[in-house]
Amino acid sequence: MVSNLIAQTREISINLRPSMLDDTGLILTLIWHFDRYTSQTDIEVNFQHYNVLDKRFKPEIETAIYRIIQEALTNVARHANTDSVEVMIKLEQQLITVEISDQGQGFDLDQVDISSHMGLNSMRERAYVVGGLMDIHTAPGNGTCIHAEIPLSGKVERRQYERHRSTRG
Repeated sequence: MVSNLIAQTREISINLRPSMLDDTGLILTLIWHFDRYTSQTDIEVNFQHYNVLDKRFKPEIETAIYRIIQEALTNVARHANTDSVEVMIKLEQQLITVEISDQGQGFDLDQVDISSHMGLNSMRERAYVVGGLMDIHTAPGNGTCIHAEIPLSGKVERRQYERHRSTRG
């Protein structure tokens, strides 16, 4: 019983913030997580990253990004009814962009109170705590895209975020 409790505690700890995040950095930790995720869910993770491979960020930023992606993937496994998901991380100047998107069943965002959905609310709060913003784009039958922007320092202002988003197309 004690061994089982220790194993469960270790698994919870790994899920919250794996120690390898400190040792190997964000990208290698995510690749490890994607391998575990795919073996547990049979959902393929197509991962793209730009200008972040050998970069290290503040621990709170790495943790926030890891947890946002982790929660988004949990939601894909629970609700999307799909066999693949796209994850993208990109560093441009002093802004990290994170997108998690699937072509699953999607949902009607107008019918959801995000504040009452712990996972969606948690992702938004994690982005906010490190000065970032997060949006959800979805529609029934059209999949879901989680889009977060995390500044390396300071705070993303809603005006800048909307202007940047509108220039992305």
